[in-house]
Amino acid sequence: MISESMNDEVLRRIEERLRSHLQPVEPDPQFAVRLQRRLSQAPRVTLEHSIGLMWALISLGVGVFLGALVLWLLRRSPRSVE
Repeated sequence: MISESMNDEVLRRIEERLRSHLQPVEPDPQFAVRLQRRLSQAPRVTLEHSIGLMWALISLGVGVFLGALVLWLLRRSPRSVE
């Protein structure tokens, strides 16, 4: 019981010192309304389509395929012997 009353007294002194040293702040009402709206509504999520990455991968795949095709054709062609 004594411990609780001591804790209460310590907390009361801390509160008094904070009140005497800190000034209350009034937030901008528009900010408070916007913040309340943002916190209470579900966010809209939009996904960006990475078209550039898709075209880069397609180009890379076509390039590798054509390179392999050219190498295969060069190896199959008859070589002229001099």
